[in-house]
Amino acid sequence: MKNGILTLLIVVVTGVQTMAQPLIDREGVASFFSEAPMEDIEAVNKEVLGAIDLQKGTLAVSMFMKKFHFDKSLMEEHFNENYLESEQFPKATFKGVIKNFANLNFSKEGTFEAEAEGEMEIHGVSKPLTTVVKFEIFPSSLKAATEFSISIADHDIDIPKLVIKNIAEVVEVKAAFNFKK
Repeated sequence: MKNGILTLLIVVVTGVQTMAQPLIDREGVASFFSEAPMEDIEAVNKEVLGAIDLQKGTLAVSMFMKKFHFDKSLMEEHFNENYLESEQFPKATFKGVIKNFANLNFSKEGTFEAEAEGEMEIHGVSKPLTTVVKFEIFPSSLKAATEFSISIADHDIDIPKLVIKNIAEVVEVKAAFNFKK
């Protein structure tokens, strides 16, 4: 009898602790696209860390800037050394909350959109960011995807006048995560 109660207690405590842990994806994908008069620039980072806490409705994202890869190695070098100064500012982060979280059902299979708001830090500068996140709920996973725009001037990223027509002032960003339950 005591062994049965002890086993039940361990299962309940372990289950509660498991439910309270955030879901984590260490292989999220972030990309950006810069459409400018002289050339388009695109880069992809396939090692983005994302976390979602389904008990609190919080989100967090962290990525190393040097993990963005370009078609042209010279673009990648300029991105890291001249514009993002990746040695000095190695990461970009987002910390936020899902609005109307209490009204959403993350246990029911299906697709829905929700607004997330928080702080995006790039190049050492934090700015508020609100974006729509598309969630897809499956029995064993939760997918999240978003698209938003970032003004490079808002994050104190200087573009030399010589190449101003090569880089857009506003960059389109996409991010996608696949969280295993």
